[in-house]
Amino acid sequence: MKETVNIDEAYILLYIKGKLSDDERQAFEQQMSLSADLRRTVADLSRLWHLSGLRNEQRSVDTPAAWQSVSRKIARLLFLSKVWEFSRTAAVVLLPLWLIYQYVWIPWQESSNPEEVLTITAAPGMVVQTTLPDGSQVWINAGSTLSYPSRFAGRERTVRLTGEAYFKVTSDRKNRFDVLTPGEMKVSAYGTEFNVHAHAGDSCYEVTLTRGNVDVSSVGSSGMLALTAGQKVLFHPESGTMSKQSADTYADTAWKDGKMVFRRQHLDRIAEKLSRKFGVTIRLEDDKLKDYVYTATFTDESLEDILDLLKRSAPLTYTISGQRQLGNHTYTRRTVTIKTI
Repeated sequence: MKETVNIDEAYILLYIKGKLSDDERQAFEQQMSLSADLRRTVADLSRLWHLSGLRNEQRSVDTPAAWQSVSRKIARLLFLSKVWEFSRTAAVVLLPLWLIYQYVWIPWQESSNPEEVLTITAAPGMVVQTTLPDGSQVWINAGSTLSYPSRFAGRERTVRLTGEAYFKVTSDRKNRFDVLTPGEMKVSAYGTEFNVHAHAGDSCYEVTLTRGNVDVSSVGSSGMLALTAGQKVLFHPESGTMSKQSADTYADTAWKDGKMVFRRQHLDRIAEKLSRKFGVTIRLEDDKLKDYVYTATFTDESLEDILDLLKRSAPLTYTISGQRQLGNHTYTRRTVTIKTI
């Protein structure tokens, strides 16, 4: 016998929505187990309820706004895709051009357009101060010449000196500063202060360090001496040999402040310095004069004043010859002759 169960549809919807109590739900499910018609009714109502819920959700959607949002996303993706394609194509074209510019064009330009070399010569009686392209300062003594490029390129800062100069080198730990002199002497530093005395023809060059550290070497040789403040190197250009000793930094560098300081120096050495400072030729008539030793400091004195002071301290006398005009409108140097009494 077929059992008929009559249950209100509203009650069935409460079951579908899960709003019955536990006891009511268990009793309703027991009735469904006994009635196939009830099960079909519940299944039909459940399907209709879910479909109506989806439709309500669809009605609540703002279709134009949703489509606009989707359109924007699609356009953005298309734009990024085109940018990527363009960038990839540009890289393929520009990378070889950049490599050619970096490794071919620039080296060719540098080789075909060498840097301008500047040369400064200090006239007799003058001390010239100049600033190098890297900011380093240099004092150039009378009768000395300094050459350097208009700008430093690469990892080295190189200048050439003939004579005497005091260097105050701007610190740069990545780019070494080199001073090259006649006789193949090289002074290297990264930031310090030092004096170089290297006149062509001298039998001995001197490098005096007042601050920091420097290395002194012979070009083309593995030999090198490292200096610390208060030391000096004596370099013999004919043999390339070097020796290191303590220095009188004040006496060796006072010239840049307009002073001539002699500490127990022989007269032939003093005559050499006076000759370069005043642009004269000094001759010692007697070898005995080379043994005369002086300690003195001169500041504003003229050549004649200095010679008079030397004469008062030892049995010697001197004469100064006038200049003679040559055929090419130039003049000879004055000649100072010193002799014993």
